[in-house]
Amino acid sequence: MKTLALAIATTALTATVAAAATGISSFDADGDRFASFDEVVAVNPTLDRNDFRGIDTNRDNRLSSAEVLAPGAQAVLKRGTASTGGVTTVKGFASEAELAAAYPGLSSVDFDLIDTNNDNRVSSVEILDAEAQTRLGWYEQGGQILVSLDSVDVDGDNFASLSELQAAYPGLTSNDLIFFDTNNDNRISFTEFYALDAIQVLGKNK
Repeated sequence: MKTLALAIATTALTATVAAAATGISSFDADGDRFASFDEVVAVNPTLDRNDFRGIDTNRDNRLSSAEVLAPGAQAVLKRGTASTGGVTTVKGFASEAELAAAYPGLSSVDFDLIDTNNDNRVSSVEILDAEAQTRLGWYEQGGQILVSLDSVDVDGDNFASLSELQAAYPGLTSNDLIFFDTNNDNRISFTEFYALDAIQVLGKNK
């Protein structure tokens, strides 16, 4: 994946120690069932305060079992102890403009879907989420998959019909529509159009 200068670094870390277990017990040295920043860094010194704040979703300066086991948190916590497979990571936060610079064509809708806590910036936890990585993958090498719904919706009814979609995605068939027309009304709404399933299907028919 493309990288952002300073804000985003692509890493392909090889394991220098055995892949550590990342449940709360892996970090909870004092037995209070929570992990402080110092306890987390004692296990994985590569993490910084921004990483910790990204995982600490309730902002109580300690990590609960639920916070540690969240998918995005797991990816961050394992960074530095096992291979990350070359995924794009963020040190600190990335703004919409910075993310769009790395992924040309990235829409505001996609940024909002990646920015799960709606703070108008993307953290290391948010960008390492599996859905975020999949969504960003569609913009690699300038390969923008989604056009705007407005540009597809020729008749202005706020929905996209099969024929309207086929104008932008020539390979699309009625069978493809089944996969993301979730309410089976033979038209695609704003929500359906920007769903991950839709991106996957449309990407194959661009």
